[in-house]
Amino acid sequence: MGLTTFFMNTCETREMHREGELRTRYYRNNFDQCLEAVKTMGGKYDLEIRDVNKMHGEIYLLGNGYDVICTVCQVNPIEAGIDFKINYFSTFGWGRPQKRVVEFYKFLDANLKFKGVSLHQ
Repeated sequence: MGLTTFFMNTCETREMHREGELRTRYYRNNFDQCLEAVKTMGGKYDLEIRDVNKMHGEIYLLGNGYDVICTVCQVNPIEAGIDFKINYFSTFGWGRPQKRVVEFYKFLDANLKFKGVSLHQ
């Protein structure tokens, strides 16, 4: 984690992120299975599910001092990619957004059928 990343209050994953732990993760699950896993994750981390937009594949969660936008992209009927955007409501993040992303991906890796990282470049 770089110095600038340490102070940022937001963190977003994407397909070709320069940091490997912040790249899109793919699972051998459909959208509904991924949605259920994200809801379970929300319960574990005390996140309130504020909105589920199936048309855009987005789930909006609100935590204590931060919010999460989880995007589930259905690649084919048995493969989905999951990305996160985490915003802390403070001036500095102190590395918390990136740590949350890593925690969330670990939870999903354990509860879904992990396929790989950054597969569709």
